[in-house]
Amino acid sequence: MSSQPATSTADSVIESNVFGGFGAVLGYIGAEAATPAVFERLLWPQRFLSGFDIASAPWLAILMPMGGPLHKAALQCLDTAFTYGLFKGPQQGHMLGTSFFSQKSWTYTMHANDGAIESHTEPVRNSLWTGALSQMAIPVLETSPLRNSDASAEKRMTPVAPFRAKVAVSHLTLTSATLPERQSKMPLVSEAVDTPSLRIILGLFTTEATAICLSIALALSRRTLWSLFFLAPLFLRLLSALFSVHREPLVPHDSTVIKDERWQDFEIHCPSSEGSFMLITGPPSVVLQFFRHYGHPVRNRFRELLQLCIVVMYGCYFPIGLLCSVCWMPIDIQYAWLSYQIYVVLSMHLIRYTHSGSWASTQARIVQAFTTTSNGNDERSILFGQNREDAGLVKATLKIMYKNRYGEGKECMEQLLSRNAKV
Repeated sequence: MSSQPATSTADSVIESNVFGGFGAVLGYIGAEAATPAVFERLLWPQRFLSGFDIASAPWLAILMPMGGPLHKAALQCLDTAFTYGLFKGPQQGHMLGTSFFSQKSWTYTMHANDGAIESHTEPVRNSLWTGALSQMAIPVLETSPLRNSDASAEKRMTPVAPFRAKVAVSHLTLTSATLPERQSKMPLVSEAVDTPSLRIILGLFTTEATAICLSIALALSRRTLWSLFFLAPLFLRLLSALFSVHREPLVPHDSTVIKDERWQDFEIHCPSSEGSFMLITGPPSVVLQFFRHYGHPVRNRFRELLQLCIVVMYGCYFPIGLLCSVCWMPIDIQYAWLSYQIYVVLSMHLIRYTHSGSWASTQARIVQAFTTTSNGNDERSILFGQNREDAGLVKATLKIMYKNRYGEGKECMEQLLSRNAKV
């Protein structure tokens, strides 16, 4: 009879060791799935949760928890911050290229339409509009006449270029919004640049809904303080949002200057793998801010250090949890913790190869506004800014042309660029 407790204790130790070994393997696999983009979303909630609504809530709750093995992604985030000099001191280093303010490798060429400004090519940096246009879905195009059995004999005999790949040629016009446009019913896509709004805070709670439910279930069924450990990622997210770095807003526009300013074309050089062509047209003072300073963090040493400390805490969360599960957690709590980690790792793999990380972002709201405003190839217009009273409020008008071949898209872009050749 006395051997049963000893046997039970030995079985518990063996089971705990098995959990520890499996957790270590899971941590390695999960760390490989996590990307630095997870911290870009953490450090810029005003951008990546501005579009939170009821439709996006289920997907955020299922795919966006942050309680998994993030130590490798955290190290990459910190390495970049260190390389760019953010550890040196106040007002030192560069934010562009870090998780605070990431940048694309794309470039743009400004084609000057007069002699006052020279043409030049520069990086797009963290352009809001190129990110939004790249997310625009291409509709199903009509099939080639050669493949249509209902086509006439004459059409079937006409040589038609073979279908290769669907291509979108997007022409976006950015201007300063006029007073009638501000007062109209034109859709407004707003983005905060200071303290996150209540919508964003609700979005943060939604992203950790699975952890909240599990914590409540453990607290009610087991009455254990270990249930609070599952809420640590939510606490860190809320702390990060409340002390998030502020962002540079839109530049207030002088109506007289904008009126006299000559419009220019800005050709976006998308990678060929993107399969898209983009052209942005408008006054340089309106367009160039999206290639330069808009959204750039406002330097604040306390907020920057706090955000970096939160990144460190996220990197330590899984190793600390693994240690606690092996040394101190009861077996049933270990089951819950390990099962939840498996779920989080699976969600990280899914989000890595989908656009779910930006489903509630400002870009997603822009895509939705453009999509619902008009159909087909017609022009559609929206407003963008903090609110309709924003001194820098921008009107964005989009026209998209769809082609069946990359060459056709290139020709269409050349035609758009040559329309002002005689001016």
